[in-house]
Amino acid sequence: MKISAIFMRPLNAIMFFKQLVSMEKYRKSIDELRDTATPEELREYIGAHNKPLIKQIVSDFKLDIDVIGRNNIPEDEGCVFISNHQGYLDVVAILYALEDKQAGFIAKAEMRKVPYVGKWIESIGGFFIERGNPRSSLRVFKECWKKLKSGDSIVIFPEGTRSKGPLMGEYKIAAFKLATGGHTGAPIVPIVIDGTYLYYENQGYLKTNVGVPITVEFLEPIYVDELSKDEIKDLPEHIIGISRQALKAIQEKKSLGNLK
Repeated sequence: MKISAIFMRPLNAIMFFKQLVSMEKYRKSIDELRDTATPEELREYIGAHNKPLIKQIVSDFKLDIDVIGRNNIPEDEGCVFISNHQGYLDVVAILYALEDKQAGFIAKAEMRKVPYVGKWIESIGGFFIERGNPRSSLRVFKECWKKLKSGDSIVIFPEGTRSKGPLMGEYKIAAFKLATGGHTGAPIVPIVIDGTYLYYENQGYLKTNVGVPITVEFLEPIYVDELSKDEIKDLPEHIIGISRQALKAIQEKKSLGNLK
């Protein structure tokens, strides 16, 4: 993430630094609570305190986010959210759509070095993975399985990088091992996002008042424990198929002016 690119708009830079300060205060409060709180208490605290922070970011940068299918999110258990990845703002859009539900993200190792942001990702239950390093992947998967068993939720981007446009990139099959392994019992909830690339990736700096909404759609949950071995084997292809179909439907509705 090239933070300096945001500074092409001075007002954006001021708002961005304001959010960094909020992130750091929030992170410190989580770290102070971590040693004394139960996993459930910490999860509830993160979910509840993420909400105003994310809403402020959405308001400051005038993001227009339309949420579809929130009733598809199981409320009382950890989930594996599998999402396409158009841009940096996907994280903000997903957390906004989740409202009070806690979710950590799996991010590329380079994000750990981004001032304030890296520590914030870690504090809300996220992990960093070294792409192309099987040992790193296995270590992160094991940590995620522990989190899922305790009731936490995880978001993964199987493309492994931003598509920076409207098309969905190739989903890495290895990413699905996190969702189906570990005997966690956590349901999979596919997510489809459209429009985030228009706010940053399209021009290389953060733009507000784009005029096109960011759409976040939660598809129906998939309970891995209820699937046969053959269905689990075919699961990546199934999720990729329904995600592409949902993304196409969203974009067609937008082109016709039928979606917000």
